[in-house]
Amino acid sequence: MDTAAMRQRMEARIQKMKDDLKLTPVQADSMKAISMDQQSKMRDIFMDQSASREDRMAKMQPIREAANKRIEAVLGADLFKKYQDWEQANRPQRGGGGN
Repeated sequence: MDTAAMRQRMEARIQKMKDDLKLTPVQADSMKAISMDQQSKMRDIFMDQSASREDRMAKMQPIREAANKRIEAVLGADLFKKYQDWEQANRPQRGGGGN
């Protein structure tokens, strides 16, 4: 997927999140910045084909945790819980099965 399509998909996701969770413009902008930062770091890890899938997944976990801490700081505890529920309900479905 090209960068423009990825950016457009992220913009739509942030807008849906803003509407569903009733985020302020500042919260929405912060969420976008956090998402872009996380996506960039995770893409770098994903592109490292010299590492095993397990190694890449292990390297991504601290990035996810750091992003969640930043998100909680932006949203506050109550809205962060709603965000986590929203995230589960709106997670893109991926094809393929597990091992």
